[in-house]
Amino acid sequence: RHAFIILMRHLRLPMRCAVVAVLVLATCTPGVHSVCSGPTDPGGIRTAMLTSHDEYSPPAPQSGETTVKVEVSGVLELIKSVSEPTGSIQMAIEHTMTWPDSRLAFDTTTRNNGCFEHERAVFPSAMLSEVWHPEYSFLNAIGSFGTASTFLVFKNDGEVTVTIREGVSATCIFDFKKMPFDEQTCYARMLLNAPSKMVAFTAPTTGQELFKVPNTGLLGGTTEWTVLGTNMTVGETTGMPPMSYVDFTVRMKRKPDYWIAFVLLPSIFLVALSYGTFWIQRGAIPARAAFCFISYLSVINLTKGSLASLPKLSDADAWMLGVLSKSQYFCAYTVLGVVVANYLLHVETRVNAALKDAREKEDASLGEKISDMRLFVRGKAGRFAWGRTGR
Repeated sequence: RHAFIILMRHLRLPMRCAVVAVLVLATCTPGVHSVCSGPTDPGGIRTAMLTSHDEYSPPAPQSGETTVKVEVSGVLELIKSVSEPTGSIQMAIEHTMTWPDSRLAFDTTTRNNGCFEHERAVFPSAMLSEVWHPEYSFLNAIGSFGTASTFLVFKNDGEVTVTIREGVSATCIFDFKKMPFDEQTCYARMLLNAPSKMVAFTAPTTGQELFKVPNTGLLGGTTEWTVLGTNMTVGETTGMPPMSYVDFTVRMKRKPDYWIAFVLLPSIFLVALSYGTFWIQRGAIPARAAFCFISYLSVINLTKGSLASLPKLSDADAWMLGVLSKSQYFCAYTVLGVVVANYLLHVETRVNAALKDAREKEDASLGEKISDMRLFVRGKAGRFAWGRTGR
């Protein structure tokens, strides 16, 4: 352009011709853009997006689709507690939903020559109620904990991303057959409150981990449990109308050290201790009774403490309860053995006393008979001697 102006001056053309020539050159020169249009801040972007937006109507499906696809992924942030008596687990899940809504597209410097410089706009969570978004609920939830937080992002092409972190108390079916060497699988089912023909959940196609554990590890109530893995599955209910759902699943393994050290080994020791009564002198009744009764009551106390951490189960439903119940039976046998032995000892004492009394009576009777015989013999001998003397 400078060279063109110098040329115009060299040719001594009027300044008006030079100005017109510069404008024409500026218009035709590549890389020179016209002045931007549209809002320059998030507030103006929000106003432009919501001007004609209907939050009650879902967006139009993507080209070639018949339903609105909502991509879902999640992160298991926290396991607060695992409650066997109530059959529940408390998890803090951060799940992200992404869906396209062309009605919320806005102009940026890289799209339609807008004045907003960023490709994405972040807004407070309150704006989520002003736009259409998937309504969902956790189907197997029995409560919640903590305060939910929402992170809302809009992309200039209309892509909406919502990240919500919330605490869910979900029911869980436990299998105690191998307790305390058991593994449990629990899940939280997020149900989309819309027919799957209109809106449906889908898994991301980017190859990312669908439901992952953060690299920093889990905090909270995982002292007794080791997280073996997590998984996310997308499905559809069989009711009418069918609705889409996502299962956030966590698989855990119990750490058995506590139960081995403070329940199983003590119960085995107490059974062995109770059977030690059979090697104690039969007449030492207090010592024998103390061994078996203390062992029996201690096993009952161990069982009571274990039952406080479990639902009301039979000994066939949990391996550890089977061990504890059999320990009670073995200790009860020793108690019964001491009772029977004591009874038999009492019978033996009475029999021996009766035999002794009978022997004493028999000896006394025999003594009397011998004495009478002696008197009889003496009497006969005296008469015989007197008769010979009289002759």
